[in-house]
Amino acid sequence: MGFEKCFFLFLFFLLVGLTSSSPIYIKHDVLEARVKMGRALLQQQGNCPIDFERENYTVITSQCKGPQYNSTICCNAFKQLACKHLTEINDVQNGCATTMFNYINLYGKYPPGLFANMCKEDKEGLNCNNIIQPEGKSEEQKSHSSKGAQFSMVLMLIASGFLIIMLNI
Repeated sequence: MGFEKCFFLFLFFLLVGLTSSSPIYIKHDVLEARVKMGRALLQQQGNCPIDFERENYTVITSQCKGPQYNSTICCNAFKQLACKHLTEINDVQNGCATTMFNYINLYGKYPPGLFANMCKEDKEGLNCNNIIQPEGKSEEQKSHSSKGAQFSMVLMLIASGFLIIMLNI
């Protein structure tokens, strides 16, 4: 009976460790420019659940300025916008990545493929775990950054409850 408890505890902590520490990436294939020529409506592509027309692009346009684009600043600004919608953007079937890049290029007037050519971090893609927040965060940004800490606290409480249940078996 003692061996079973130790085995379940080991599996539990292994699972918690893997889920809480695994990096989150924006895939490389969504970074490539998929600009369609013509007069198609931007939101018409795919069935993207995000309304990118109403997204705030100043996070990119205020930081990533040309003509000499700084890759560190531009890629970090891009991640600040894109990592909020990671799941939808990585789904190449819904058209979210194309729509987002169309709006980024519309509002920022960036050269085609700028982010795909500059932002190369890892073989998996762009790591959304290492976003550097700009100086002077707004209250909204501060509240969003505390959500990760709240999620970690909830995960720890669930893990503690599960541990207590397992020890009482």
